Amino acid sequence: MGNMNKEHYYGDGVRTLFVVAGLIMVFSYPFFRSFISEPLSLSIIGFVVLAVFGGLMNPEQKWVIFLNTIIPVVAFVFFEYYAVNTYINLSSTENSVKNIQVAFFWTNQILAIIFFLATYLATKTLRGALIADQE
Repeated sequence: MGNMNKEHYYGDGVRTLFVVAGLIMVFSYPFFRSFISEPLSLSIIGFVVLAVFGGLMNPEQKWVIFLNTIIPVVAFVFFEYYAVNTYINLSSTENSVKNIQVAFFWTNQILAIIFFLATYLATKTLRGALIADQE
């Protein structure tokens, strides 16, 4: 593993979380498209970015480790914002609308938790890479 100490590398966990989150997003996106204000193409690019950077994660490339630390931070803020905003604005009118809003809330909350965990693991990996540089 080059300079990086194996005990500080959590890239496999980050990769797994990126793939799981990407699959949840790909699967759920068609059902929740009406709640998402971002352009369709931007959302699809986001799915692909997760797959690409998950696949690139390795202990030898510091720039990938750095970007894989930034990506889940941004994703966490994005999905937690949508979760809280959806929860605050739950409709009390139609049950069918409310049910899909509740599902949208939980999907975003689960994605936020996944990216929170990915942030933690990616940060530990980045710390390990930076420590290895100092040794």
